[in-house]
Amino acid sequence: MAGDETWVRWNTHHSTQVDVELFGNTLHLAQNPNTNHLGTTVWDSSIVLAKFLEKNAKKGDFARHRLKGKRAIELGAGMGLGGFAFALLGCDTTVTDTAEVISLLQRNYENNLSPAALRGQEMSNTAGHVAVQELDWSNLEHYAPVNPPFDYLLAADCVYHEQIVEDFLRTVLAMTHSKSTVVVVNELRSEAVHSHFTSLFEQYFTIKRTPRSKMDAVHQHSAIDILILRRRKPVEAGGAAATELAVHSAADKQQHGL
Repeated sequence: MAGDETWVRWNTHHSTQVDVELFGNTLHLAQNPNTNHLGTTVWDSSIVLAKFLEKNAKKGDFARHRLKGKRAIELGAGMGLGGFAFALLGCDTTVTDTAEVISLLQRNYENNLSPAALRGQEMSNTAGHVAVQELDWSNLEHYAPVNPPFDYLLAADCVYHEQIVEDFLRTVLAMTHSKSTVVVVNELRSEAVHSHFTSLFEQYFTIKRTPRSKMDAVHQHSAIDILILRRRKPVEAGGAAATELAVHSAADKQQHGL
């Protein structure tokens, strides 16, 4: 599908369940077509991420033996697909989103990755532990309870508006350490938003675009990039500056009712 301008999407907002084949199993993910909240849909970027992880499970930076026993967090997890894929590779994974999304995310965990759901399946012996927690990027009180830092951070289709990029950066810095790997998968909808994301994040991270040859042959598209981010050095000054920037940004938004 790469480069095909007549894009037939793998999923839309209109169904109540999405079935995704992954690692020889089928994940049954509920979604809610009766809400306007963006988090209650399995977006195509998360499918691209999950199928990328499946393809690269045997060798490379995301091989199963590298992820097993590590800790990961997914920001803006939505219906959980990206984080669940990481967990199926043996990574202990915390999937997070805002209060409006958590109940449906919890249901998807219970139906697919909970001990009860995995009982009797081969992957029950290899999957990592999954936790579901609320995390609002603009609420600093939500940070400590998720127990950062993490070895890996995932975010699929989270960068869609300029106003959230600073909060996103602050959260990424707060959730990671100097050796963490950050995976941002995003569908290009706005050049302005992408430029704002790049200009802010390049101050603190190197950004590498994943070649199409590394992605699943079917589940890829020219509009969706998988970006691998790693901290620049020194991290201390950059992290502090970004945190201060984002705190003021959040305060300004609240003051002006944004």
